[in-house]
Amino acid sequence: MAASKQNPSPDDEDVPGPRRWTEPDPAAVAEQIDLYLSMDNGELTEAIAAFVLAGTIGSRTRRPEDYELQAYAIRSPELARKAMRLLASAAREPDVYVPGPEGESQNARVSRINRFRSRADKEEQFLHAVLAGDAARRGYFLADSNPRGRARRRLADEYPERFLALIKEEEAEDTRRKAAAAAEKKKLKAEAKRAAREAAAGR
Repeated sequence: MAASKQNPSPDDEDVPGPRRWTEPDPAAVAEQIDLYLSMDNGELTEAIAAFVLAGTIGSRTRRPEDYELQAYAIRSPELARKAMRLLASAAREPDVYVPGPEGESQNARVSRINRFRSRADKEEQFLHAVLAGDAARRGYFLADSNPRGRARRRLADEYPERFLALIKEEEAEDTRRKAAAAAEKKKLKAEAKRAAREAAAGR
């Protein structure tokens, strides 16, 4: 079943890095939305599951060429609510919608399902944000459909001191990571300059 009007997903292959995110053409997005809306629930669930699975691909593997197009269509106000409902069905029955290869070991199956469900959970947050934005434009707040999100807010309300302490820890970790990245960039730049000087001196 073709899940898109664009080129089909290429075989996984190693590349120097992930593709840059490209903004799809609005007309193409509208066509993709119409294509999804023309599918029955089973077909659309398969298409959404395949899209979510593509989001689990490692950074050195190319995502489908039409990944952004699918993202804009699935996360559109026209499809977000239905996509969230069907995604929940796919997460409950991953072997139906994202089956593993023949002869897959139990450990590999567990790993595959966990990756898919983790990515499905993130996608649900994206879809909820779309619906929440639409609700905000209408003048009301949308309750979080994610039990984990509701639990986090309850913990913040019930244990505010611990919650604030965790925020400070995470902020400190962000600062440490940024400093380490800046230091590494500075080091590489210095090494490149030194190599250039040595090459010039050897001429």
